[in-house]
Amino acid sequence: MIIESKHFGLVEIPGEKIIRFPYGLYGFEDIKEYVLLGKPENNNPFMWLHAVHNPNVCFVVVDPFIFKRDYSPSINEEVLQKLEVQDPADIHFLSIVVIPQDMSKMTANLQGPIVVNTKKNIAMQVILDDGKYTTRHYILDEMKKGA
Repeated sequence: MIIESKHFGLVEIPGEKIIRFPYGLYGFEDIKEYVLLGKPENNNPFMWLHAVHNPNVCFVVVDPFIFKRDYSPSINEEVLQKLEVQDPADIHFLSIVVIPQDMSKMTANLQGPIVVNTKKNIAMQVILDDGKYTTRHYILDEMKKGA
């Protein structure tokens, strides 16, 4: 399948790489299919979560455990059922990143992680209501802490 991207032009992706979001993302509930572009390599942990059918919708995402090793989101059974999770090892978390002009102030949304069932390529964004995390965790500050 070929998708059009505002940032990358035409990109060929295998159909099995499409991640289905049955409920969309908050604010983008009507967009149900995304693909991850880019691989964390060469000390660049960031990837693009790109809408398959809209060239203008993409998000910078990161594995939150890269900068916040003690991240421990609590995912309830209802979410696991919606994602058809059989084995907790099949879960992968992503956080949406905001990169302002001053990159030292980039933040990750740890309160609203994207939970991906990597075996079935089904995902959803969840809101953690335990008060442990915010929508704006400063990535570089967390890395300096060595968390």
